[in-house]
Amino acid sequence: MRLIRPLGVAAATLALALSVSACQNAGPPAQTLPQISFADRAPFRLNVAQIEIVWEYQPPGQYPNVDQVMQVAPGSAIERWAQDRLRPIGRADSGSARVVIRDGSVVEVPLRVDRGFSGAFKTEQELRYDANLKVSIEIQDARHMTVADVTATAQRSRSVPEGLSVNQRDKVLYEITDDLSHEIDRQLDQLIRDYFGRWLVR
Repeated sequence: MRLIRPLGVAAATLALALSVSACQNAGPPAQTLPQISFADRAPFRLNVAQIEIVWEYQPPGQYPNVDQVMQVAPGSAIERWAQDRLRPIGRADSGSARVVIRDGSVVEVPLRVDRGFSGAFKTEQELRYDANLKVSIEIQDARHMTVADVTATAQRSRSVPEGLSVNQRDKVLYEITDDLSHEIDRQLDQLIRDYFGRWLVR
């Protein structure tokens, strides 16, 4: 399986490693969240020579985006999806399947909170996370011409209250990724069956 990742994504990964290191030195240890897996689903056996994962989406690497510092970002979950659910079993000249991550953004939106006297007696929603995931699969022939393609999209928004710890917020972001990626899995499962019949090996 071939991975094509923009340089900016590598830089964001380095930033994440530095951020995690700093957090570990500054306070309580960060929780380790499990990988999101699709290994319980039957893989698709495709009559192609290879699977390529292409990161068309490049995390901005700065606020208000937070996907670049998530333990399990939406795009990373799709990498795992491709590894778990797609199997290339074709001849060397039978083309390829490209999994293109077109969007995997998660944006933090501050919400209006009562900072006055009355606000001290209530807990309000402080932030909202808006997440988008868009994934295409392209079948390319031996000449690298696209002969079939499908696209799945999913959006989620979730607000969080004041006073959440870093670990609690990480768990919320993880749940957003889990929900998004399983929705994409559901859509792509049906789209592959409907439109990639010529390339499916039973």
